[in-house]
Amino acid sequence: MLTVGKLLSKIRNEKSISLEKAEKDTRIRMRYLTALEDENWKIFTSRVYIAGLIRSYSTYLGIDPEKAMAYFRRDYGKLEQTTFKKKLPRLQFLPETQKLVIGAVSIIVLFFVFYFGYQIKLYVSPPKITIISPEKHTFRNVEKIAIVGQTQSESVVTIFGEEIFPDEFGTFRYDFPLKKGENILEVHIEGANGKSASHIEKYIRE
Repeated sequence: MLTVGKLLSKIRNEKSISLEKAEKDTRIRMRYLTALEDENWKIFTSRVYIAGLIRSYSTYLGIDPEKAMAYFRRDYGKLEQTTFKKKLPRLQFLPETQKLVIGAVSIIVLFFVFYFGYQIKLYVSPPKITIISPEKHTFRNVEKIAIVGQTQSESVVTIFGEEIFPDEFGTFRYDFPLKKGENILEVHIEGANGKSASHIEKYIRE
């Protein structure tokens, strides 16, 4: 049965495109391209991020993104519906041991309460973005500047319609051409939680 990973691998090989070339052309790291073709979804932390990569990679290979996504939704949906059950043996404890176990369990429960509270806060919050470079906003005799930004690693960054995927540290780069006068750079980010945010910077070329 044809799957999204087999489809991507088949078309890439038919076009004699190496993974190295695909990485350079798409700006998607080779380990992620390999994971898509091998359908190794475990290395990704977000379905949104996987979908963004599939759309970009399939477009690059000349595949209808909606067709690729249809295969992905079918196969990934089956994966999400799979559940595993494991029976745990009953343990008998002495009264003193029971007190220690109850205390340890209470500490663990409190830890997870705070941890999941923090995770919920991250889940409902839009992604944050910081422009690291350049620090100045006025330039002279410069036709292009390198924009370096920081956001969540599993976010999808869009600048002027171009999708950019941050590295594992959340760093992304974009070459921004400057015309004389004021130049507006708008960065749109969609986080792994589906929330989005925008950031605007102004640069002036004298």
